[in-house]
Amino acid sequence: MKLENVYMLLPGRKVGFGSIEIEGGKIATIKAETAKVNLNLQPQPRLVLPGLVNCHGHTPMTLTRGLGGGLPLQRWLEEAIFPVEAKMTPADVKAGAVWGIAEMLAGGTTKVVDMYDFPAETETALAEAGMKGHVCRVGLWFVPGRLDECIAFTREHPNAHICVHSEYLTNEEFCRGLAVANNAELKRPIHVHVSETEKEHRECLERHGKTPIAYLADTGLLDQGGFAAHCVYCTDEDFKIMAEKKVVLVHNPTSNMKLGSGFARIPRALELGVSVALGTDGCASNDNLDMFEEMHLASLIHKGLAKDPTVLTPWDIIEMATFGNEIKVGAPADLCVVDLDRLHLTPCLDIPNLVVHSMHASDVVQTIIDGKVVYDHGTFPTIDMAKAKADFLSAVKRIGL
Repeated sequence: MKLENVYMLLPGRKVGFGSIEIEGGKIATIKAETAKVNLNLQPQPRLVLPGLVNCHGHTPMTLTRGLGGGLPLQRWLEEAIFPVEAKMTPADVKAGAVWGIAEMLAGGTTKVVDMYDFPAETETALAEAGMKGHVCRVGLWFVPGRLDECIAFTREHPNAHICVHSEYLTNEEFCRGLAVANNAELKRPIHVHVSETEKEHRECLERHGKTPIAYLADTGLLDQGGFAAHCVYCTDEDFKIMAEKKVVLVHNPTSNMKLGSGFARIPRALELGVSVALGTDGCASNDNLDMFEEMHLASLIHKGLAKDPTVLTPWDIIEMATFGNEIKVGAPADLCVVDLDRLHLTPCLDIPNLVVHSMHASDVVQTIIDGKVVYDHGTFPTIDMAKAKADFLSAVKRIGL
């Protein structure tokens, strides 16, 4: 497979123009010259980005898109989300996952770090669609036998992460038990919600005399690194722990604003050595899975808060959104192809700026994973969309929405 006459975002924060040849699921050759500014003069201008990576998602929550809008986090969970989720079957979760995967593929996302119940169903949906991802059995202290389930599921699924939902939905016995098993045997990264609200952060201090990050570190749960979502109220000391433990801060700007949670201190986290990625969160607290929207908001929020337009450059944001993916020889061919011949993308004078401040998921025309086209101009070669829609609408109806 060969992509010819394309612009491309290359390592070293360079924009090139040329061709990318793919063999055996990997990038075999790249022929590129420095791109000129008259980009739209090409007959069919296209841009190839590294595949986008959604580092914090609840993919099956497409079933609850927009549910509980206008409620703060705790009321949103307890009044709107938990009662509906209690009705969901594995088949419902599979249907929601397939729908969410299709939405992400159509927007150039090639990988998701997912957290939801019935994770085997999401894992199967990912495999069938050809999308990359990590799932986990969600750690909750009040579910009988859940600690053993978490350990067993992770052991049986080599690509799974360990998970506790949060400090406030687990207890110390649960956290230490999972940490012991993980550090002795499983050796997997963690996926966890951290300091999403001021209330959560304050109550953890009252319970343990420590911030959520410090508490989780003390239990041993951060020893294998991982992904901490939100981190809105993290302190400098928290950021130093995260940098030391190689815990990635996953920034979720849309969700944090919709739920009124606040703004994570991303520039400070980066200054203290924390790796930062982007995530959409679930469709009930975001309403879409558009990673371009997350890029746009992440850029604007921090410029506005700092009153400084130089804060978080477009390249900084792009690297958060393509976390770990690069267009280089030998790398997996996980790519997002965008049509530049759009009203809102013309003239194309500064590609990184255009990616962050002008592009939408709907501008994506192809998504390629391991060299295989999984989305192509509105079609899904790996997903039966008629069946997916029927299953999805049936699930929405069954759970009473």
